[in-house]
Amino acid sequence: MNIWIAALAAVLVQPLVLLVRLAPDYFASPSPLYGIGFMLVAVVVVAAAAVLLLGIPTFLMLQRFHRVSWVSLSISGFLLGGLPAAFSWPKHLEGFSAGQNWHGTYINTYVNGIPTRYAWLTYAEGILFFSLHGLVGALVFYAVLRKQKRHEIN
Repeated sequence: MNIWIAALAAVLVQPLVLLVRLAPDYFASPSPLYGIGFMLVAVVVVAAAAVLLLGIPTFLMLQRFHRVSWVSLSISGFLLGGLPAAFSWPKHLEGFSAGQNWHGTYINTYVNGIPTRYAWLTYAEGILFFSLHGLVGALVFYAVLRKQKRHEIN
């Protein structure tokens, strides 16, 4: 069973996930798509690192304990996808105020160095987006793996 082809598929699907995720924002924006090529390359590089450092070892561990299923891989992918983003929680920044556009509304994310409720909501949204990347990657990995296994049997 060759897991490298499945891992490659899990990496290569990530730009599609990014495009689907960003499509509503880009279609609503009057500005052109500057920098989209760089973002797609960056997504592939980060996804490759995540698959190599987190995904494959997790799969091998699940395989060792005979727990490989679409459910276990989905949960693992979702959790491992959001893990790196979870380490970037909003911090107290003394004397710093900031805001941003969030779903079409300007919001304050920091007021006098203290993260607002919206800072925490954008943080949670970021974790969710990264987790969705992990989930899709894990499901593609599993689908390719099953297809390879069926092909080997026939």
